[in-house]
Amino acid sequence: MTEFKLQFVDAQRDRQGRVRFYYFRRRGRRWPLPGEPLSEEFMARYRQLLAATEPVVAGSKRTRPCPSGSFGALVDAYFADKEAFGQRKPSTQRIYRLILEPLAEAHGHKPVPLLERRHIKQWRDARGETPGMANMLVKVIRLLLAYGVENEYRRDNPAQRIKLFKLGEHRAWTDEECAAFEVRWPSGTMQRRAYMLAKYTGQRCGDIARMTRAHRKGGEIRVEQQQKTGTPLWIFEHRDLAAELALAGDHFSLLTTPNGQAFDADSLGRWFADAIDEAGLPDDCVMHGLRKTAARILAEAGNDVLRIMAITGHKSLPVLLQYTKDAQQRTLGKAAILQLEEHQTRTATAKPHGPMSAKRKPRG
Repeated sequence: MTEFKLQFVDAQRDRQGRVRFYYFRRRGRRWPLPGEPLSEEFMARYRQLLAATEPVVAGSKRTRPCPSGSFGALVDAYFADKEAFGQRKPSTQRIYRLILEPLAEAHGHKPVPLLERRHIKQWRDARGETPGMANMLVKVIRLLLAYGVENEYRRDNPAQRIKLFKLGEHRAWTDEECAAFEVRWPSGTMQRRAYMLAKYTGQRCGDIARMTRAHRKGGEIRVEQQQKTGTPLWIFEHRDLAAELALAGDHFSLLTTPNGQAFDADSLGRWFADAIDEAGLPDDCVMHGLRKTAARILAEAGNDVLRIMAITGHKSLPVLLQYTKDAQQRTLGKAAILQLEEHQTRTATAKPHGPMSAKRKPRG
């Protein structure tokens, strides 16, 4: 392989034996670098990626002017536009600022052309527990990027075809979607571990992010207090989950970033959204949907609602019934057909098999 030193550049051979160069910095994401190493084309893309992936110090504010063509510059230009933004109602402006200003603080220095569809899905999924706000974020980003296309910040709008959540509920993953994820992320990967924790504990993203080795005792996982409900839970470990957790290292947290740090709820949601995307699953397949998957597979196994509530921590029976309605329909529908078949079998057995008797003459 060609040898040269350039930070965050990785060389790999493809199937034909050719050397390819990639920019690699965090979360397992790689970007191909064009042209020959150190060429003008190569270095231009390298410098662009270097600026776009520059880490932001947690809690920092956007106190310096954003570079021309950056996401922050686009947000500033949109807010300053008297027609695109200024003519909207004050209440609408407040909502738009509530959504865009935190994003500009975190990503304002990054070039707008590097914003990808997956990034917007990450932002959406990070608000997944409030589907209405998640949908509003997508709509506002669509408007912002449409403004960006019109004003030549970029050529396309990657937010245009991102699906919105159905308000009020996330759907469960299908068996086929679960299988596709498992193929892409085999046993032993951090992505598989996160998936197994979500599927077999039925907990929300924030509660999963807080799980540590100290919470595992005697074949059970202790949820000291659910963030949303305050409910304490003991969840018996499914055998497949226990086998997966046996492959974990010595880190105190059960789930860690590629840098070995513990996740918080937002970072876990964004990271897992990448894993879902790389598995080729639909846009409406989100981590919170695995909570509904847990309820579904428990119901399909014949568990009643009290047992399922003991796992998920639901306090509202109507909400849990929404989670399990598809499984209940399937289970009850199967039971109905089996009962019909049994009834038909009993009826057929009870019928006489000899020749039909002669008709009785009417009386009188």
